[in-house]
Amino acid sequence: MLSVESFISLVDNKFWKHIHRGTDFPNKGRVPDRKKFLSSLFHEVKAAKYAPSPPRGYVVSHKENLVVRFIPALTREDYCVYFYCLRALEDELAKNRVEGTYGGWKLGGKIRKLENSEEEAMDVPYGSDHGYNKHAWKEAWTEFQRKAYELHSNNRYQYYVVFDVANFYDCIRLDRLENLVRSVVGSEKSQEVSLLFYFLSHWNRKYLSYERQSVGLPQDEVGDCSRILSNFYLQDYDSYMSKLTREVKARYLRYADDQILACRTDKDAKKLMFHASEGLAKIGLNLNASKARFFDRVQYEQYWSFDIFELLSAIDDNRNIVKAYRLFKARKAKLAKTGEKMKTAPVLKRFLNCQLGKLPGITRGGIIKLVLDDDFIKNANSYYLGKTYSLLDRQGKRKFIDKLEGLSESVLFNQYHLRVIRFARESRISLWKFRRVRENLRQMNRWDRSRLESVR
Repeated sequence: MLSVESFISLVDNKFWKHIHRGTDFPNKGRVPDRKKFLSSLFHEVKAAKYAPSPPRGYVVSHKENLVVRFIPALTREDYCVYFYCLRALEDELAKNRVEGTYGGWKLGGKIRKLENSEEEAMDVPYGSDHGYNKHAWKEAWTEFQRKAYELHSNNRYQYYVVFDVANFYDCIRLDRLENLVRSVVGSEKSQEVSLLFYFLSHWNRKYLSYERQSVGLPQDEVGDCSRILSNFYLQDYDSYMSKLTREVKARYLRYADDQILACRTDKDAKKLMFHASEGLAKIGLNLNASKARFFDRVQYEQYWSFDIFELLSAIDDNRNIVKAYRLFKARKAKLAKTGEKMKTAPVLKRFLNCQLGKLPGITRGGIIKLVLDDDFIKNANSYYLGKTYSLLDRQGKRKFIDKLEGLSESVLFNQYHLRVIRFARESRISLWKFRRVRENLRQMNRWDRSRLESVR
């Protein structure tokens, strides 16, 4: 049953601080007293006066090939209601995890800061930047990567498939999700379930006006609430895939919607991919055909760069850092000729998390040149922008600021501009040095508002 005490207790002070200070699109103005604000919000909910508001705005991020993702920045009222509902229901939703699946940790788990303020160097799916529990995002992804490496270490597997779900959050059917939630949650929490699905059906009124939403979860800046629900949504599919892979002595791994199949034969890999498509279709989802990749053992190792990460496991081992740099450059050049794929951004992030100060000048300069690549900079968060900036001398820092200013003219997604502004604040650089970034962001915001009005 809803109570003001549980509402204030579950929407704790750490979450309250996070939604005001821990995102690229923070709430503006004075931060209200948490307990007074939550008490007032609770009484609105109890009196059925609460209604979700249109998002305050959208963080537009670049996915791939100029395809963008619109990440809503919710109001503090909606963040608190959504978070409360998931905190109240998380014990039931986090049960029945299938072995080899990651992403279902609870919001109420222990909150820890990352060591040395460093983020995991892997290319963690969205949510790690501003998730409520960054340590848990890192820990789960690290375990997933370790399992992926173990699949390669097992000589039994000769073929691998890496794939994900197309527009995953946007395609989750709310009617099916609600039925699943109600099937595992007791009647004593029916009010929390009803409040949750009232929010999910109406949070996107900026685009849907008064029409009820039937599909999609908000992939908001905080991210953790929708992560729990989406992970729960896939549990039946996980059981289905786990059973099929065991029958042919293959393996299935999943982190959020990123999935890996490790198989003994090419035939098994293709058959399991067919069944994965079939299983996803049954729950209203589709495999992302453009990103599905088949690998043999060598290609799989190159794609993940296991050998490079092993060399970079000690951040102060200069000899191995030099070896990793040479191996990365040689492999990147080779794969560019063959058209094969490797995940470059995670390796560059790992280089930035190493201690580069005592490296030979040629290697250090080469790494700096790699991370100054436009594509990397355009998609780097404020932490990695800061790490890059710290490597440069005075003249290099000036050129870097000019580079960030120049890129703001051509980058079409505002997440870049928001991250540059956050980087400036975190690095204590005067914002007047980023006048073009700020003006271009204002122009984007004006364009967004006028476009919405024209649609209506």
